[in-house]
Amino acid sequence: MKGGLPFRRRPSYVIGVSWPRSGHHLLARLLRLYFGPTFTYCGFYGQAGCCGKAPCARAGEIRYSKNHDFDGTLPQDPSRRYLIQTRAFAPSVVSNFELYLREGGRDDAQSFARFASAQFAAYRAFQGKWVTSAFGRAQTVIPYEALIRDPARALSAALDAFGETPPDMARVQAAIARVDGEEVAHRRIRPRPGTGVHAPRDVTQFRHYDARVFGYLDKLRLTRQEVMDVFRRHLDRDAAEDNMLALQTNPSVAEVERMILGSPEYAARGRKLRAV
Repeated sequence: MKGGLPFRRRPSYVIGVSWPRSGHHLLARLLRLYFGPTFTYCGFYGQAGCCGKAPCARAGEIRYSKNHDFDGTLPQDPSRRYLIQTRAFAPSVVSNFELYLREGGRDDAQSFARFASAQFAAYRAFQGKWVTSAFGRAQTVIPYEALIRDPARALSAALDAFGETPPDMARVQAAIARVDGEEVAHRRIRPRPGTGVHAPRDVTQFRHYDARVFGYLDKLRLTRQEVMDVFRRHLDRDAAEDNMLALQTNPSVAEVERMILGSPEYAARGRKLRAV
């Protein structure tokens, strides 16, 4: 990355916890521009020299570290500072799908719907642990949408987590204007050097966009496994893939169960079992 703005003072160590594709790297670049080249950062995943621990064993030497808490085991330590980033599910799952394709995933509408259905479990767990919990609400939480809509305000909130209060707004604005961007599309991450903070993804331009499917994505409540478990228990089969996202919008497992128990298929199954 290009050299930062003139260095002001070193921040304290902060743990970055982010849902994937929520703007973590953008925020890290903004912080580096604001604080200068001595701002030390660890990307954790595959980074050379990383201690492999979370929180970082080199806290103090490292000022900011990244973690997605994929396995849900990252500690919530009230004595530490956390900078949490999240994003609406639909645009984040589109970006994550593009990266999934790089690992050999199938690139069609059915594959995307199944991917989104499966990924909601991790998304719901992340939101519950880091965003809506009492612990999360006591930390600094920056939604991607807020970072893009008002980057000066979002960066100021992030700087507050590092004890930089009040921030130097001239430095904030300079960082926002100079920061490198990136675009994730068609299996690729394309750097956009020096473009500043740019407009968010328009999901309607996604090649597999379908208004019905994306309408479900904003309303998901249940995980794929929760739906499958109910179907297997009462009907001894999996839920139809074409119906899965709609089923996941039900407010509770009990609601899915009521629907199944009142269905002609369940009644016919009961008659068949009695006949046997």
